[in-house]
Amino acid sequence: MSSVSSNVPPLERLLDGLASLNGLKASRRGQAGIRYDVDVTVTVMSYNNAPYLAQTIESVLSQEGVSLELLVFDDRSTDDSVEVLKGYVGDPRFSFQVNPVNLGMAGNYNRCVQSGSGRYLVVLGSDDVLYPGHLASLVAAMDACPGAALGYAQCNWIDENGTFIRYADHPGHRQQSYSGGRDEVADLLTFDSYITPSAAILRRSALPHVALPEGGIHRHDLLAGDWELWIRLARQFPDFVFLRQASVGYRIHSGQISNSFYGSERPLREHTEILEMNLADAPTRRRMIANGDAIWALYQQRINAYPAETTASYQRRIDAIHTALMAKGELSMAPSQFLFSIVMTTYNRRELLRFALDSVKAQTLQDFEVILVNDHGQGVESLLEQYPYCITYLRQGRNAGPAAARNAAHGLARGQYLVYLDDDDIFLPDHLQALADALQEHPGEVVYSDALFIAERVENGVRHIVNQEQRYPHGAYSRERLLVDNYIPINTFAWPRSAALEVGGFDETLSGLEDWDFLMRLAARLPFHHLQQETVQVRMRADDSSAERRSQQALKDYPALYMEMYRRHADAGSAAVKAGRANLLQRLGVEVEVTRQPPSMQAWLQRRVLTAAQKTLVDERLQGQGGAPHFGILIVDLQGDHAALARTLASLNSARNNYERLQALVLTSAEGSVNSASCQVLTVRPDEWITPLNELLAASSFDWCLLLRAGDELTPSGLMMAGLELLTAPDCRAIYCDEMFRQDGQLAAALRPAFNLDYLLSFPAGMARHWLFRRDVVVAAGGFDPAFEQATEFELILRLINEGGLDGLGHVAEPLLITEAPALADNAAEQRAITLHLQQRGYQNAVVSSSKPARYQIDYGHGQAPLVSFLILPGERLEHLQRCVESILENTRYPNYELLLIQQHLQADEVGTWLSALASLGEARIRVLPAGQQALAPQALLNQAAEQALGDYLLLLSAETAAISEDWLDELVNHAQRPEVACVGAKLLSADGTIARASLILGLEGPVGKPYVGEPLDAPGYMQRLQVAQNSSAVGHECLLVAKAVFLQLGGLSEDEMPWRYAGVDLCLKARQAGYLTVWTPFSQLMLDPLDSTRGTTAEHDALYARWLPVLARDPAYNPNFSLSQPGGFKLADTALSWRPLSSWKPVPTVLAHPSDNYGSGHYRVIQPFTALQQAGLIDGGLSPGLMHVTDLERYDPDVIILQKQIGDERFDAMRRMQAFSRALKVYELDDYLPNLPVKSVHRAQMPKDILKSMRRALGYVDRFVVSTQALADACSGLHGDIRVIENCLPPAWWKGLATGRSRSGKPRVGWAGGIGHTGDLEMIADVVLALADEVDWVFMGMCPDKLRPAVKEVHEGVDISVYPRALAALNLDLALAPLEENLFNECKSNLRLLEYGACGFAVVCSDVRSYQGNLPVTRVKNRYRDWVEAIRMHVADLDATARAGEALHAQVMRDWMLEGDNLLAWQRAWLPD
Repeated sequence: MSSVSSNVPPLERLLDGLASLNGLKASRRGQAGIRYDVDVTVTVMSYNNAPYLAQTIESVLSQEGVSLELLVFDDRSTDDSVEVLKGYVGDPRFSFQVNPVNLGMAGNYNRCVQSGSGRYLVVLGSDDVLYPGHLASLVAAMDACPGAALGYAQCNWIDENGTFIRYADHPGHRQQSYSGGRDEVADLLTFDSYITPSAAILRRSALPHVALPEGGIHRHDLLAGDWELWIRLARQFPDFVFLRQASVGYRIHSGQISNSFYGSERPLREHTEILEMNLADAPTRRRMIANGDAIWALYQQRINAYPAETTASYQRRIDAIHTALMAKGELSMAPSQFLFSIVMTTYNRRELLRFALDSVKAQTLQDFEVILVNDHGQGVESLLEQYPYCITYLRQGRNAGPAAARNAAHGLARGQYLVYLDDDDIFLPDHLQALADALQEHPGEVVYSDALFIAERVENGVRHIVNQEQRYPHGAYSRERLLVDNYIPINTFAWPRSAALEVGGFDETLSGLEDWDFLMRLAARLPFHHLQQETVQVRMRADDSSAERRSQQALKDYPALYMEMYRRHADAGSAAVKAGRANLLQRLGVEVEVTRQPPSMQAWLQRRVLTAAQKTLVDERLQGQGGAPHFGILIVDLQGDHAALARTLASLNSARNNYERLQALVLTSAEGSVNSASCQVLTVRPDEWITPLNELLAASSFDWCLLLRAGDELTPSGLMMAGLELLTAPDCRAIYCDEMFRQDGQLAAALRPAFNLDYLLSFPAGMARHWLFRRDVVVAAGGFDPAFEQATEFELILRLINEGGLDGLGHVAEPLLITEAPALADNAAEQRAITLHLQQRGYQNAVVSSSKPARYQIDYGHGQAPLVSFLILPGERLEHLQRCVESILENTRYPNYELLLIQQHLQADEVGTWLSALASLGEARIRVLPAGQQALAPQALLNQAAEQALGDYLLLLSAETAAISEDWLDELVNHAQRPEVACVGAKLLSADGTIARASLILGLEGPVGKPYVGEPLDAPGYMQRLQVAQNSSAVGHECLLVAKAVFLQLGGLSEDEMPWRYAGVDLCLKARQAGYLTVWTPFSQLMLDPLDSTRGTTAEHDALYARWLPVLARDPAYNPNFSLSQPGGFKLADTALSWRPLSSWKPVPTVLAHPSDNYGSGHYRVIQPFTALQQAGLIDGGLSPGLMHVTDLERYDPDVIILQKQIGDERFDAMRRMQAFSRALKVYELDDYLPNLPVKSVHRAQMPKDILKSMRRALGYVDRFVVSTQALADACSGLHGDIRVIENCLPPAWWKGLATGRSRSGKPRVGWAGGIGHTGDLEMIADVVLALADEVDWVFMGMCPDKLRPAVKEVHEGVDISVYPRALAALNLDLALAPLEENLFNECKSNLRLLEYGACGFAVVCSDVRSYQGNLPVTRVKNRYRDWVEAIRMHVADLDATARAGEALHAQVMRDWMLEGDNLLAWQRAWLPD
């Protein structure tokens, strides 16, 4: 064993050497004599805090990334504070003064803020501590928000010794960092002061604006003067900056002024005065009234904290404050020149603008002005002369978009409320009056009405309505809905102009959705009220090519825009908002998994039910294969609890529905129990039951045994899934499943990892209960040991490991039973079992301890301290490198190590100089390895250093880390010396005490996920996994200990085609492949301040996928019932996709189908064929609207992937990865010829500009192209080499049994059904409809143009696809029409409309076009007026003959066109591999 311990100098010598280097650096800086304007003036109010003062000063002077000056004002301290201050006089950044008299806290604060020359000011107490990076991060955030006067971060509370107490997360702290966008005045009065003075930074230029008449900015008479100051600042400067990071240590000790403050009456007195002074300011008063309930709630909480005798003297003031806060009527602004300012914007739409101006003229309420902004378009001045109302006209100097135009209008507005009108939209006459009436009831709020959306054509100045709808019908206003998507059109709402300062204008940097962004900012500050009345028309041109171009750009930008909106505006902690956002992003083509409200565990269990087809396949499987395993269920009832036993037996009967080979055996203390047909009963003594149990096992014939306690309940599918899995694993000796725990009347899931030796030893309460043991193995091992009654199963598991290793131990990821949660209490039997197990493995001196009950820590007692070589790449940040090295030397108890600092090519000069100086110290413990002549990847440098290392163990350590506890390295070496272990990782903490890195999860949110980031230091993690050592699939290279021999055996770090960020993961996976374990331990803790927090590039991800994808998708340390897509991990996956009862043997192909929508096309071409094939037992699989992440897809492992109409860059990238990484047959499905959409189709705007190019790209990623008609196949010939035609059929469940005898009365009923995509088709027969209006009753379903409405007797709204067949049949038509324009798009369509009519028994007249040709008995006509009229008249003249034609069509459709029989097999052939 190598060692350099004899050459190691005393630790003090090393530290002195490092200190001299730091001193040299500082002195050179001082000699330069160059004075720069500083970024920050940090002032310290010093008074009698000598024990803490040095730490405060050191924490400031060690701040990096900003220039600073540190000024200390001592307020006549009587302790040794001044002596401490004198010790820092040599630092040019530092100075101190002693106040001539004691100024008190407020006086000293005012002196501090008047001093120095920094752009920003920070005022600290002399017991506060700044963590690294605090000032730099705040300055950067303030620089990015020049309008902000104040920025603040969070704190950790620390005790007198500097020990972490807790993370101070105030209720007023937002869940995300922000820059402005919050009503700080209202929130400060609602939540109390959430800004700790020492965590705040002030912009110096803002302070004169809040100066007090007597001088200074802090009230001398208020100890809560900081709270009052923050409110005063917010009134002048609405935007604050907040960083959600605990980067300040706030010390809690007995000498604080706040201790006496909160123990007195002053909090009530000062709270009262602060409310009164703010209510005295009229604009602030209105903001307070708008938030009166919340502000009063905080004040009332304060009042209630005092006895009645104290509050009595305040009662008059309390009543006055309550009256003022509840005076909602005062929110009406004082009379201004107008009630409304109507902001109108226009650009090159003069004729449409005329309609908009006319609608304003027609308003019944005339108390308004118009501000019209021409966005640098053609002139409209002459148009304005005819309007009698006040118009302010502004023409922009350049076309800057609607946001800039509206902002320009804001500056000219004089109305009490602002409303908007676009130049192509219309106010209905009562719009302003309706808003005004609502505002009388809801003054100062945002009031909005409903809009009617109209698709129109404009011809020769005349507007023709094509279609109309109310797009966003709803009841009361919902902020949650607004946070998901905008449903409030810009032209429908009015808002008080008084809020403009705090809300700001429209964001001119956005390429779209600026109105939604503005609404969300309004919603964060003001109440909303919905007026349920249509008062606005939003008009869109159905054939506007410019609108089409805008829509194309919007479609392209929307994914990024929506993600930006969601980034800006937090989800308010709402699960519904999270789920809605994920769903919407998914529809836009962004790969996300819908985050749903977590289901109840009972509902989650109930969804794990076999379909009829699956049940048939499972029964066949269990009855074949020589018979399924026979399970003996051993129920121990030592209390004689009949009710509990009955629950267990009832669950056993339920489990038999899925798995018959079960045998119940009851061991009970109850006297008089007898055997029954369903169970064998054995009476035992409570203190003597294990020996009879062993005898029972020896005499039984079942294959496997499961030990339960009375009251435990088996799940319906648990034993079935276990039995299916065991059929594929005949060599298993013991397995375990997952569990459900009863907690507070609810169920909680205990989803365990695959077999995990270290987790088992550390947390047996969670891992060692309710195992299934092979009976013969238990008998051969001697049965359960009576000496370990309180750890019966655990001791047996460890015995099996000692006898046969880890082979034959398995996990089935299925909840097996519902039981009580284990008590977290130390168990002497468990500890004895662990000790005995370790001794038998050769660890005679092992010690088992527990700092937390039932969570054990093992010291293996190796007795050796092998040399550890630290391999450190210095990086580019000298301050971090210095901190790393110094902390190792100061905080590492382990004695035997060396530091290898590896110089890099083109190292930063400052770092290189420091390393050279360090090397010159000549210390054997520290070696600086010189850089070579060429730049090498970090992996190559570390591999070279490993060859030169003298240690038996190598520690890859980031220079961004710092040692913070003495035993951190002892714990790593404790595990690394175990022969079965290769890699060991530690718990890495951020500077704020939260978790920066724990164990990694493969496949989570990409190739590798980092769970628990940001969790508190003492968080337990899922199933205590943050508190115990465990086997992890990978740990990061930031701190990774590995035996040198193993490192070299594995070939070191992979250099070729493996990104540096994944080098440690790759090493762990190579170790796993070679049969080694990786251990993560929470008992080794370091600090980590990572330079790179990005998730890596697509190319980096793909490199890891290419090498390890099957492993990444199936992390044994992560239960497959958990989602790989939801952030943070340990959240349930969608049961529809995660529960795979057939996966152990896959009797039928697995199909993963991605329908493009949930409407007609998605159902007919994907959802219904998939469902029919699945119900017939021909396929298994699932439907998913969004495309899966790479690891999700690999985990699902489909045989076939169906991709319907997938278009867009996000989808294409997912398809590229499917092609690269999935073995599945990839089938592209299309039923329309997208390159030739009709000119009048409203869907044209939704297609990419070069749709043919997009189709070629999509088809390049797939193996097969399936279309609905031969004509479509012909049109697409050349786009793909394997095109298959499968015609549309009707699902029987929807379409059978609809045709009934028609009831006749009055005129013949002739009708049509269709959506807005058929505009041109319907226009083609418009004259026919008008001409026959007196001869037939026209019945329309879906779209009906306004032009035809007078001629149509019945117009039925469109309905959901699931009820459409019944709704269509209910039209009771004598004759149905199916007009189609003649164009390539329609030629490629299917005859689906004819099939639907036929299923209803309707006779049909249709266009004689290719798509409707064939042998169906319908009347085909040329698209000529005369032909259509003659055909209709022919049919209505003989309704009996027409009815017979309908019957003939119905019979043929039922016979030849249903989705069953040969037609269903045709779909199977089209989708599955040949």
